Amino acid sequence: MEIDDAPIFRYLYRHFKPQRHLEFGTWQGTGVMCCLEECGATVWTINLPEGETRADGDYSYQVIPLMHGFFPPWATHIPLWVKRKLFSGAGCQTDAIGMIGRLYLEKQLGKRVCQIYCDSRDWDISNYPEGFFDSVLIDGGHSREVVISDTRKALSLVRPGGLVMWHDFCPVKEVYETFESVRGVYDAVSEIHDWLAPQMADLFWINPSWILAGIRK
Repeated sequence: MEIDDAPIFRYLYRHFKPQRHLEFGTWQGTGVMCCLEECGATVWTINLPEGETRADGDYSYQVIPLMHGFFPPWATHIPLWVKRKLFSGAGCQTDAIGMIGRLYLEKQLGKRVCQIYCDSRDWDISNYPEGFFDSVLIDGGHSREVVISDTRKALSLVRPGGLVMWHDFCPVKEVYETFESVRGVYDAVSEIHDWLAPQMADLFWINPSWILAGIRK
C-alpha cells in the first residue's frame, strides 16, 4: 500500500471527502494517514491489540529486533507501561499495541482517530446507526472468513452513496497464486458476490492496483 496503492487511496479521499471513515485493519496507520491528510474526516479504525498471526502461528507482520530495555526514538508517544511490554523481549511486533497507529500518533493526529482494539468479528456495531459512515476500507484480517464478516458489517454501516473499498484484491492469476492475502480477499468477495452486487451501484477493480472499490446503493 505504502508505494503503489497509497496515491490511489489519497486521490479517492481527496475527491470523495468523507466526514466519517471506517477502516478495518490499522497496522502502523498508513491507510489512516492517507485519509486524514487528504480530507477532514474523523476515522474509526480497528486492530487486534496483540497483532495478527498466520495459520502456522508465525507473525503476519514485521517484528523489529530490539535490545532489552532500549526505547527507540520513534517510541516517544508510547506510554511507559506499553514500552515495558513491547521492549521486554527480543523484538517488537509492528502491528501490536504501542505500534498500532504509530504514524498518526507521531503526527499528533490522534484527536481525529477513534482506535478500536478487538477482533473485528467481535466488534459490537449495535450502537452505530445504519448509514453512519461515508466510506470504509476493508484491510484487516485477510482470511476468507474475516473478510466476509468485515464486508457484511461494512455494508450495514455505510450510507447510500458511500464509498466501499477492499485492499489486497487482485484478479491477476500470478498475483492470486503468489499472495495468501490476495487469495483470501478474492475468494471472500467471490463467495458473497451474489449478495454484495445488488447492494452496490458500482463495483470495480482499479487496474493496475490491489484495490476493489464500489459505491453503496
